[in-house]
Amino acid sequence: MPFFIRKTNTEPKDKKRKKLLKAQSGKKKSKTSTDLTNGHTNKKTKKQKDVIDENEEILSDSDLDDDDEREANGNVRLENLLLNGEHDDDDENNIHEQRLKRAKEYIEQIAKQEQEREVDHDVVSDRLRDDVLEQAGKLHRQVASSYAEPVLLHTCRGHQQSVTCVCVSNDSKYAFTGSKDCSIIKWCLLTGKKLHLIRRIAKTDDKNERAPIVGHFDNILAITISTDGQFLVSGDKSNLIQVWNPQTCQHLKTLRGHQGPVTGLSFRRNSHQLFSSSQDRSVKIWNLDEMAYVETLFGHQEPIQAIDALMRERCITAGGRDGSLRLWKIVEESHLMFTGHKGSIDCVALINDEHMVSGADDGSIALWSVSKRRPLFNLPHAHKATSIDPSLIPASLPEDFWITSLASHRYTDLLASGSFNGNIQLWQSTPEFNHLTPLFTLAQLGFVNDLKFSSDGNYLIVAIGQEHRLGRWWTVKSAKNVVLIYKLDKK
Repeated sequence: MPFFIRKTNTEPKDKKRKKLLKAQSGKKKSKTSTDLTNGHTNKKTKKQKDVIDENEEILSDSDLDDDDEREANGNVRLENLLLNGEHDDDDENNIHEQRLKRAKEYIEQIAKQEQEREVDHDVVSDRLRDDVLEQAGKLHRQVASSYAEPVLLHTCRGHQQSVTCVCVSNDSKYAFTGSKDCSIIKWCLLTGKKLHLIRRIAKTDDKNERAPIVGHFDNILAITISTDGQFLVSGDKSNLIQVWNPQTCQHLKTLRGHQGPVTGLSFRRNSHQLFSSSQDRSVKIWNLDEMAYVETLFGHQEPIQAIDALMRERCITAGGRDGSLRLWKIVEESHLMFTGHKGSIDCVALINDEHMVSGADDGSIALWSVSKRRPLFNLPHAHKATSIDPSLIPASLPEDFWITSLASHRYTDLLASGSFNGNIQLWQSTPEFNHLTPLFTLAQLGFVNDLKFSSDGNYLIVAIGQEHRLGRWWTVKSAKNVVLIYKLDKK
């Protein structure tokens, strides 16, 4: 009895298996009567039947399909399935591995950089935290209290007239200065030596606006350098912007467009986007990758005196006699206006992307937040005291010493200001930006036309002149037209 049950159930199962084999192969031909009579084929079929008959389990259709795949294709189909399954996992694993590899490389790079600086604390975690805050524009490190009084390292002579502007390379090795003598000098911060001189050129009578001009023939009023050190840019009183190679000091391009003297230049950090301000009351945006003009921003009612920019795609400008600061939001195509000074706002510097400091000709210094239209703190008569012999300063100078220059050690609480009483004042701002505390007073004679901290905070570079950078209202004849390099050492 059991024999007949097995035989009865086996025959349809065998037929079903054959149909499944044919469907899987897709290209197999139907067997002919000659094939069925072949002895070898009959033996193979008989063996398959015997194997199936001995199995007492009744397999489901899905099990049969799986078995048929193995029978028809051997191990190839199964291996393909395994490979396909692993392929999806591999893609995801590869992404994670690449991210992990990049993160490890970044951390190793940071550790190497900080190890060269001989820092003893947990530099990697601190650096990562600072990078995140810097990207958000909210980094503010408290370092001012750790500095000792700056020491004058070098007095650099080379300009024949008042030094008007200065910039420092991001690696803190070189400084570039511009002057009313229409020349640019490259200095070594370590030795104080002059490395290169870009001389004044003769003014051409050619009225062709497209004629190339490979230098300056009028007072240089502004200078800046890109973060990667690829471009050095200078602006002059003849409305021209010149682009140079900082390594070789070779001329690259002349940018035209302003209708008045170029009073300020600033690169957006870690990019080749350039902002320029002018006495024509406009701000222009340039793309130096393409050496092309992008757009013009209008809003100020008086000549713009200064400009600054940091990480975000925005810039801050000082509007001079219109008594306003304006924050230009490029992406949003809008700007914010800030008021609070009583006099002409002649200089401005960003501390981070959320806060800034400004100075006016009424002698006041103000701290600002981009979220408030009025200053968080205003210090009047910031440079009212002087340690210089009063007889050396012209009596015609105003009693309220103008704030002629400002600098911030980026993302820290250390600030510096200059005036025409010759004093350079270092300040410490509070974490809430609601107060300024004087740290050190550096006595010098002449107009402090510009100030810049090196990115590592080890140097302060000062541009000194006998005259104000924008005019000849007064002349301090006993002063020297020099570049001062101060060494900032920590306690």
